[in-house]
Order: sequence, then structure tokens, then C-alpha cells
Amino acid sequence: MNRIRYLLPLSALLLALPPIYGYAGATWTYISLEANFRCDNGVTTQGYSVYAVGDRPELGNWDAAKAVRLTASSPSWSGLIKFSNAKPGDVVEWKCIVRNDSNPSDATWQTAPNNRVTLAFSPTPLTTGSF
Repeated sequence: MNRIRYLLPLSALLLALPPIYGYAGATWTYISLEANFRCDNGVTTQGYSVYAVGDRPELGNWDAAKAVRLTASSPSWSGLIKFSNAKPGDVVEWKCIVRNDSNPSDATWQTAPNNRVTLAFSPTPLTTGSF
């Protein structure tokens, strides 16, 4: 009788485990990855800067007002951008823009096709666009 009393709760527990076990490890764990962005020939005047804008939230989802300002290092502009919820092999499309720092709608976009970078652990990818 004692054996049955302990085996019944144990069997109920074992029946509940397979669904939990079945889902373990079934999803990819996303991490943060970085990429170096560079825009060549970005000629600016006072009040204007070069930005990177693209198809991910970290790059503003193609919204010039949410683009990432790059750092001037004549004649190029560059910056390291971190992508959260990314995995190696994800492809990011982006463009260079020259934008008014105080009026984001005043922007000149790179005319070439979209630049592309494939995210990776190491080495940190370098992607270059040009005006």
C-alpha cells in the first residue's frame, strides 16, 4: 500500500516532464553583436553630420530621425554599432546619409544600392558605404 501511495505522485510528475523537456533547447539564444560602420566621402558643412540608417531598430528602421550619428575621422566617418537580439549570420542592410543635426528631415541619402554586412562573433565585421 505504501508503495502505491508514492508511485502515483511520482508517475504524475514523470508524465508532466516530457512536455517541459521537449521544449528545452528548442530556441536560439540571441546575443549582442557589433559591426564597424564607415562612410567615405561624406562631405558636410556646419550643422550637418554623417549618419548610418538601416533595416534594424539599432539603425532607425530606415527613419533618418532615428539614424546613428558617426564620428568624423576625415575623410571618412565611422562608428561601432551594437545589435541586440542578433545572431551570427544575420544580414543588416544600411545606407550613409548626410543629415542636418537639428532637422532630421533635411537629409541626403547615399544613392548607391544598400550596403550589407553579415554579423559575426569575430572578427568584428567592417562595412563601408560611400557617397
